[in-house]
Amino acid sequence: MSVILSNQSITKLLKAAYSNNQRKLILDSVLVEQPLQITLHWQQDNNIKSVIFTITMRTPGQDKLLIAGLLVSDGIIRCISDIEYILADDPDSKSTNILYDNQWQVKLTNGLIPSLIKLDQYQIRYSSCGLCGTTSLKSLELKQPPLLNTDMQWLVIDKIKEMSTKMRNQQPLFFQTGGSHAAALFNQECSLVDVQEDIGRHNALDKIIGAQLIREHTINSLVRNCVMLSSRVSFEMVQKTIMAGIPVLIAVGAPSDLAISAAKRFDLTLIGFTSNKSFNVYHGDWRIKS
Repeated sequence: MSVILSNQSITKLLKAAYSNNQRKLILDSVLVEQPLQITLHWQQDNNIKSVIFTITMRTPGQDKLLIAGLLVSDGIIRCISDIEYILADDPDSKSTNILYDNQWQVKLTNGLIPSLIKLDQYQIRYSSCGLCGTTSLKSLELKQPPLLNTDMQWLVIDKIKEMSTKMRNQQPLFFQTGGSHAAALFNQECSLVDVQEDIGRHNALDKIIGAQLIREHTINSLVRNCVMLSSRVSFEMVQKTIMAGIPVLIAVGAPSDLAISAAKRFDLTLIGFTSNKSFNVYHGDWRIKS
């Protein structure tokens, strides 16, 4: 039997540990993975319309941030005032055996009609695949992303090399379970602003974006922010960063060719294989202070 911690992100389970030909039963900390269903509501022609916006696998705990970030990433909203509410389903209607709020409702502000592409069908996202079926430069252009800050030579090389360590030191879920990805937000001085974790790397980034939206109330594409990832960089990670108006994406892993193409198309500085000794710049090194 598992014991759910108060933050709902970690469960305790018994495991059989084998070492030196000996077997021991040990209580282990395991990251929680649960489905999240988001239903989107808006007013149109004096009627309330509703659609299941997405179903994703995530680590519970920062669901409002994740939902807000997803809405930004998909171009549904640009500011917090575009949302009337984000609420979990009424817990009184649930079985008392259900430990997680896995169904959430989002109501857009009256007058805001979302531009939804094929939302008559479920947009299913799993913790390892992200925006399946929509990963193309054309689809990103159709979302009308904000223009990124184009200031030159403000990223300090030594500060970039420090980022992965700063992020790693603020990953409690990873330290306890070894099962989470992380995304971190740094300001123009490369000081750490926020770190979010999730079983899905896409979700961790969406939580960072959602937190930024709630903190700043709107997407400000003129700031000199950086986002740092504990993972590789696929196209959808670049898409989310661009839609959030963040001009620099840094990762400890490798980028894909499509991620690099998107960075070039939208003038995102893309940095990979980052450590405390070195990093690779795939586009936008004109933002780096030589």
